[in-house]
Amino acid sequence: MDSNGLRKLPKVEFHRHLDGSVRFETILDLAKKNAIDLGHKSDAELLARTKIISPMKDLAAVLDTFWTTQKVMCNYEAIRRVAFENVEDCFFDGVKLAELRFAPVFMAHGKKLSHDEIFEGILDGIKAGADKYNIHVGAIVILARSLPVEENAKATDDTIRYARGNHPLRDYIVGFDLADLEDKIAPEIYAPLVEKARKAGLGITIHSGENTSAQSVITAIETYHAQRIGHGIKVWGDEKAMNLLKERDIPLEVCPTSNWLTNSVKSLESHPLPLLLKAGVPLSINSDDPHLMNIDLTNEYQVCHRLYGLTAGDFKSINKNSVHHSFLNGDVKADVLKKYFS
Repeated sequence: MDSNGLRKLPKVEFHRHLDGSVRFETILDLAKKNAIDLGHKSDAELLARTKIISPMKDLAAVLDTFWTTQKVMCNYEAIRRVAFENVEDCFFDGVKLAELRFAPVFMAHGKKLSHDEIFEGILDGIKAGADKYNIHVGAIVILARSLPVEENAKATDDTIRYARGNHPLRDYIVGFDLADLEDKIAPEIYAPLVEKARKAGLGITIHSGENTSAQSVITAIETYHAQRIGHGIKVWGDEKAMNLLKERDIPLEVCPTSNWLTNSVKSLESHPLPLLLKAGVPLSINSDDPHLMNIDLTNEYQVCHRLYGLTAGDFKSINKNSVHHSFLNGDVKADVLKKYFS
């Protein structure tokens, strides 16, 4: 299959950060419109700071690059535009069902920007994109472990207020996530907030086992009742963790190029994705931070086809199974299955 054939394949994407998926042209335009100093002397210098094309020191170094794009998401209009463009990018990647995630506390950090502005911008942008391109989209709210717990607690309450209140776009909020510093923050600290979101009916996916361990994934499942695991590749070789994922039918949201760029794997060739798939561990294929990592989802399919030998049949099977694990409602999933994966 060539790139055009892979692009046309119907796809499902679960793990894509809005805040890491900002077009370079949009960064420039928003910075100019809002008089934001990004500290660059030339467009070339800024491009180098907002594109990761080779492995960085570690995951923390990669996360630091998010702060440039964070600055330009400074108001409702900017956030709405970024959300809309994410949906548009998904459409041109062949995505039929997408769950896009964002971190309110991260987006608001250091700004006079309310959570309401963030939620309204995200929801309005997602709806506009979904309506224009006729694809199904949901939003996942992230708590960034590295930011203050009290601010994340407020974000949790605001998430539930939007998702379970009377907001006309409440159904777009479908999931809840924890990200970053898994190795430094005790899991018990965020357990009450995740449980509050779970009891409100939101799907739970947890960043785990990316640069940590198989035990971290087990802990995430047992502590947070995770229904999906973001990344989770460190389970490979650990029978207990892999069996737990299989027995409870908990898929990994795997992002091959991202894992290579964060030094979570030594090379794309050595990525455990094909081994996990062969072992029967459920998984989906995702892009993580497309514009930041200078890729798209089709690129990840090319990697899987070229290096791991995945076929059109394999992709269809993976995506069909992924639909079942989506946090979107049953009618939406039935529609996607009938139209694209029957």
